[in-house]
Order: sequence, then C-alpha cells, then structure tokens
Amino acid sequence: MNVKNKDISILVVDDEEMIVTILLNFLGEKGYNVTGLNDPAEAIELVKHKTFDVVFTDLMMPVINGMELVKEISQQDVDTQIIIFTGYASVDSAIDAVQQGVYDYIKKPFRLEDIDSILGHALEQLMLQRENLALHNKVKNMLSQITMLYDISNIIYQVREKKYAVEMLFDTLAESMNINTAVLCERSQNDEEFKSKYEGKTSENYKNLFQFTVNTKFNDKSLSKDDPTILNQVGSALDVDGIQVKLPQECVRIVFTPIKYQGELEGFLIIIEHKDHVYPIEDELTLLKILATQIAPIIGTTQSEPKSLLDNRGYEPARVMHKWIQAELSLSKASNTPVSFALTRLVASGSSENQSGFTVIRESWRNMVAEQLGPDKKLHWAGIDTLLILAVGGNPVGLDHHLANVRDQVENTKMDAGTDVKLSMAYSIMTYPFDADSAKKILIKLSSQLFYDASEIKFNQ
Repeated sequence: MNVKNKDISILVVDDEEMIVTILLNFLGEKGYNVTGLNDPAEAIELVKHKTFDVVFTDLMMPVINGMELVKEISQQDVDTQIIIFTGYASVDSAIDAVQQGVYDYIKKPFRLEDIDSILGHALEQLMLQRENLALHNKVKNMLSQITMLYDISNIIYQVREKKYAVEMLFDTLAESMNINTAVLCERSQNDEEFKSKYEGKTSENYKNLFQFTVNTKFNDKSLSKDDPTILNQVGSALDVDGIQVKLPQECVRIVFTPIKYQGELEGFLIIIEHKDHVYPIEDELTLLKILATQIAPIIGTTQSEPKSLLDNRGYEPARVMHKWIQAELSLSKASNTPVSFALTRLVASGSSENQSGFTVIRESWRNMVAEQLGPDKKLHWAGIDTLLILAVGGNPVGLDHHLANVRDQVENTKMDAGTDVKLSMAYSIMTYPFDADSAKKILIKLSSQLFYDASEIKFNQ
C-alpha cells in the first residue's frame, strides 16, 4: 500500500505547548498532515468526529489524563495507532496502557530521532493491518461472488429455454458485477464465424457490431481462444481488421471472454465498459472466466444442430450423439433432475431404388415426433433416418406411449402413388440415472436396442 506522508493524519496532544509546537514543526516539515492541541478535553471532542492515523498524547495531564483520550479512541472502533509520552515516574502506567491496545510509549524527555523511529514502525504496522484487512475483504467478496455465480449457474441449468437462461446471464452481470452492456456471440453453422445472438437490455446498439472469426484482429490484437482478451482505452471507434467501426458510446474497455465446452470454442461473452468499473480488472477477469465456464453447457448444448450428420464436416453419428447426451447429463446432474433419452429410426420396406419418396416423408416423420412429444423435448438428427430425443423429467412410460402413437401414424402413412414401399418405426429408451449412469453406457444401450428392434420389424406383404 503506497501512501504518501501528506495522506497520513497525526494528532499531537500535550499540555506543554512547547512540545506540541516542536512536533508540529518537525512532523510538518516531513510532509505529514498534523494537528496539535494543548487541551485533552478538546482532543476528546475532536476524535469523536474525526479519525487520525496516529495519535501522540501525553499520559499525565491535569484534569483529564491521556488514558481518557485512549478510551475514547478505542470506542470509535478505528485502527488509529496511539503513542503515549510518559515521565520516568509513570512508566508502569504506560506499560499498562500498551497492554490495553496502545501501540507504544516514549519516555520524556525524548529526542526527535526517537519520534521519527517509532512513528515509522507504527505506520508500517498500520499499513500492514490495512493491507491484510483489504486482502481479507477482497477474498471474502470474491468468495461471495464466486458462490453467487455457482448458485445462479445451478438455477440457469434448470431453465431449459435458452432465451431465458441467457437473460439470467445478463441480469447476473448487471446486478452482481455492475456490467450493463454485454453481447453473447455464438459459433455459426460453418464453424468459421462468430455472430451476435443475444445482448443485454442496454446493449442493443452493439449487437450488429460483432461478427468475426477467430483470426479477426480488434485494435490490432488477436483474440485468445483460452483466456479473456482485453482492449483498453477503446474510445469512440474500434479497429476491426484495419477498418474503423464507430461505436455508439465512448468505451473505456472491451473484454472478449471465450466460452469453451468439452474442448471446443463455442462463443464469446463480450463486455463493453463505458466508465471506470467497480472491480479491478484482475478480479473482473476471474469472475468472467468462472461465469463463462458455468454457462458453457448452456451455450454448447443448444447450438443449432447440423443439417445432416453426413455432410462435408465429417460428423460421426456416435461421436455427436455422445456429445449431446453428455451435455444433457451435465445439466441433469447440476439440477438433480432425471432425463430420458430415446433413439428412433424410420424404417422402409423394399430396396433403396424404390424409396424415392423416403426423403420427403422423413421431414413429415420428424414433425410427427415433434408434435406428439411437445415443445419441451429436444430433437436432433442422428443420421438420415434417425432421431435422438432428449426428454427432461425422466418419464420413460410417457415417452414410450408417445412414440408408439407416432409409430402407428407412420405405419398408416402412404408413400407416393405407384410404389409398394411400406413404413414403420423402431425406437429405444434409456433413462438416467435408472438405466445407466454415463453417456457412453446410455448410447451403447440405445444403439444396440434400436438395431435389434429395427431388425425385428416385419412388413406385411
């Protein structure tokens, strides 16, 4: 803690006017902010309304002694360092005073070198106490904020609608960290770009400013995929790959915090600050990194699904399904809520060359499943003819009933006129934590059961 002498306030109290004058001159020449009084009663009234860093007071004074002043200061619950002057006859009283919390005593007559030395030690201890208190308060505040973030994350995990989960994220930034302008950018379908998808209530003007790749440079600085990237003293414009982009307001700082889930970069949480912030930047970055980690499952598990698992991105159905199931398990564990998974496949009779209408009925089939299950169920294409269903709440009986109804609809569906292709549907259901306790086990059981059920389908000729 770097404190200048002019910021140190000192009170000198002694009924001997000469001593007060000498110390006023001596300490004043060193730059301290010094007040001197000869009347202890006046000093007592003064410390009731003003706090001093150090108080020098004579122990033995007429009418009111120095201990009355010491008691008054102690009652104020301040960290003032008290040093008392004492004659040889009252050394025992001075020692008693030290035992009651007085920092130290100086015997009269004293040398100015003694004053300088003991004052230096007293200030060292005072600054150390204040540094320790500041550190303690900082740690306490950070622990409180971190605990709050984890608590909020648990609540967010229980909000299955992404829109509302993100709204809670922005409310958290505003209420807990005094961050009112923020934008959430997510990875686009082609994995190359990040686009603004959501913004805080006061961030609307910024949403369209952020569309970039990981190679884009902001103010000639590349974005880190692992740690927050800080742009200081931004001003009224932002340099984006050499192009000046005007900002709606003057910016003090912009922070890009990467959001990674299961090792993949899913997006960035962008904080825009227009004035000096309540948190030192180190503390803010710590909290932002924690928050990004906590919201990663929300972002990572709700990205738009690929149009097909057989596209040019080379998706492997098993790997992608494992990722989706693992993500849902993470949410389920965090909210202590069971979840059911279903794997269902559309099956057609006849050879492939007679299935020209299959791709058309495929979309109708998905719509049948979605309508039967309701809006609270998540559907992902897990192949050209296969859907993965995630149903929060763990009601396998209800899920089985709905899928059986879909199968009846599918079997009553007619293909294009002139074809003899018939349709059916196979499905398998597993519920966490009752049927399996890991994504791998759930996927293996789902796949093996589906394969068996599909192979058992018999079409009437």
